[in-house]
Amino acid sequence: MEMTSTQRLILANQYKLMGLLDPTNAKQYDRLERIVKGGFALELKELDSAFSYISEEECKTVLATLEMYNALQVSYNNLADKSDLTPHRLQFAGYCAVREKKYLNYLRFITGVEGKYQEFMRCEHGCDAQTPMWDKYIKMLDAWRECPHEYHLSMAEIQKILNA
Repeated sequence: MEMTSTQRLILANQYKLMGLLDPTNAKQYDRLERIVKGGFALELKELDSAFSYISEEECKTVLATLEMYNALQVSYNNLADKSDLTPHRLQFAGYCAVREKKYLNYLRFITGVEGKYQEFMRCEHGCDAQTPMWDKYIKMLDAWRECPHEYHLSMAEIQKILNA
């Protein structure tokens, strides 16, 4: 992370203030202030890793995934015969907190801060799938988009999407 002297001064002062406002974490803020003031490149990388970036396309894919799960739920609830599928199979797993942290953070923003798709926050482990799910969701989205009626799915279409 490269910063001008002015940016470093502002950030160091922010850490100083945070230490005063949050005494329980003052030691950590003091450490960060020293890193920024000292311009220690190796440790500055640590600060940089706290920031992530999720592209507009990735945001749209997360939203499309949530909408697909909404369509799966609506379609399942409208089926007369549900015997070929348990509701558990329709449970949204979330994203891997280790390998897909930026997607999980966006999911939590959308559901927690924006208040959308609240029904999906019932997923286990705070929606930490504990395994990468991005590629699976892409395949599922492709299968969903092939269906002529995205919100009126048959049992066969639901199963095709889930098995993608």
